Amino acid sequence: MTNGMINFKSAAMASRVTIAILVGLWTLAMSQNVDNLGPTEVISTGRILGKRMSVLGKTVDGFFGIPYGKSPEGNLRFKSPLPREPWNGTYNATTHGFGCFQVPDENFEGFHGSEMWNPNVMLKEDCLNLNVWVPYPRPTNAAVMVWVYGGSYISGVDSLDVYDGKTLVAEEGVIVVSMNYRVGALGFLAMDDPNAPGNMGLRDQTLALQWVQDNIAVFGGDPGQVTLFGESAGAASISLHMISPESMHLFKRAALESAALSVPWGYYTMEEGIRRGMILAKQLHCTEDTMGNVLTVPQVIDCLRSRDVVQILTFQWVTSDYLDFPFVPVVDGSFLTERPETALKRGAVKDCELLIGSNTNEGSFFLIYEVPGFSKDTDSLLDKEAFITAMKYAFPQANSFGMKALEYQYTPWLNPENRSLLRDAIDKATGDYNFICPTYEMALGYARFDHPVYYYRFTDRSSNNPWPAWMGVLHADEIAYIFGLPLHPEQGFNSQEEQLSRMMMRYWANFAKTGNPNANSGSDWPLYTVEQQQFFTLDKSIIGGEYLIGRGPFAQACAFWREYFPTLVTQTGDISEAERIWKQQFNDWSTKYMVNWKAEFDKYVNGKQCE
Repeated sequence: MTNGMINFKSAAMASRVTIAILVGLWTLAMSQNVDNLGPTEVISTGRILGKRMSVLGKTVDGFFGIPYGKSPEGNLRFKSPLPREPWNGTYNATTHGFGCFQVPDENFEGFHGSEMWNPNVMLKEDCLNLNVWVPYPRPTNAAVMVWVYGGSYISGVDSLDVYDGKTLVAEEGVIVVSMNYRVGALGFLAMDDPNAPGNMGLRDQTLALQWVQDNIAVFGGDPGQVTLFGESAGAASISLHMISPESMHLFKRAALESAALSVPWGYYTMEEGIRRGMILAKQLHCTEDTMGNVLTVPQVIDCLRSRDVVQILTFQWVTSDYLDFPFVPVVDGSFLTERPETALKRGAVKDCELLIGSNTNEGSFFLIYEVPGFSKDTDSLLDKEAFITAMKYAFPQANSFGMKALEYQYTPWLNPENRSLLRDAIDKATGDYNFICPTYEMALGYARFDHPVYYYRFTDRSSNNPWPAWMGVLHADEIAYIFGLPLHPEQGFNSQEEQLSRMMMRYWANFAKTGNPNANSGSDWPLYTVEQQQFFTLDKSIIGGEYLIGRGPFAQACAFWREYFPTLVTQTGDISEAERIWKQQFNDWSTKYMVNWKAEFDKYVNGKQCE
């Protein structure tokens, strides 16, 4: 069956008697044995039919592609989402729904390492749907874990194999929910207008969270025990929900993987949003009418609505730079009322438990896409000149003073000509700035206000990792372990990785159930405090009870990014102009004022003096 409304009507028969018999049998079957077709539930918008699955000897019911919002197309494109209206009959929720429009990654065609993140379903604007995995028999007041996918705010679908919630549900007895939300310009065009207010993707997520509050009890879940967990842009989204007056009340706690409030790519001002929107509009011939008259903002939005979605997705890239994604959340005065780092600094955040962390090599995945000298097919060794060139590409915002500071900070001074160390230094710089230090700063900020924080560092490289060894433990590598993929032999993990996955599922589920990952695990994951700054290492060593507790290795590197680098770049931002003025003044002093002074002095010396 295709996802959508189920048509139980029989095909036309030649005999009216046969039709009557079939209808009678169908009516009897529907009234007495509907569960033979699969599990059913009645939610706020109608009846849904799901799919019953056997998972590692346990039974899990899945309900896929459940609509939570009206189709945001036509006049609703670029608008905040509206709730889905009720339907008649039974909705077929046995297969995943449509994903939201996006451009797939075609850089490495046929390579599983990149293509595993590409959409595995059809894409439409009518994509506001969600999935629910629930144990069978139904639990009572079960903890609920809501997954928010990443994808740089330009891609992502909830149907990827790596996001399959069935194993986490089967092993830990929680309920897992995931939702699709709009990405790219369709989800984040911001024109400071009700027809394109910005943050539509975040409001899609909010509408899905409200759906959870309204409906999860039907599945045996506790709406008061909802934990959000997500990675990269998903984690950044969750961090914004933690400061948003529109959504912070819709969940209890949060687990953030590889992103946080202050990621440099995670938001911009409304003014910047409008600037990017107008660049897109100009590319699509939506800034002037046929007579050359400048269009108003509402007219620009209407014009963009008339454009083909493929055109919008293609031309949205004219606004971006390296790790500067084209359309992302904005400070709009309603969903986000202030800059995220400001909210964190003054403690205007959700009072909740926080689990947060990052991976060893957060930067390597992004380097192979745009930075010269990096490739998945070579060792990507760099000499000093290539190191400096790569640094310039990775940090285009740095002026000459900033580049010198970066070169000094990340040169491997014990062996400054070592080509592999220079390569790794670019990975570290990119990872520190974009992912690791933002998680560190948020953990520290939460701890300052006495919120319980559990900080991790994922350092285990999988035996089946398709990326080259130099890329290490990549951005997003931990996701497979949290969703239990290593428990399935066909996925190609080894037995130790299976055990590590079991432990990580237990940590995340414990956190969702109690706010503490240690419960019933035998582990001693310490609280992260300002004084101790301890983090928990997630790798195969924990299988044998060797819990590696680190302390504060990010403090110095992150102080560079928090204090020194931005101050240096800001204070030297107009140094070329200042230098020009200084040189002009020096030239005036040496060629004019000094000459005049010397002439007057000589005149004085040669003149008659007092006798």
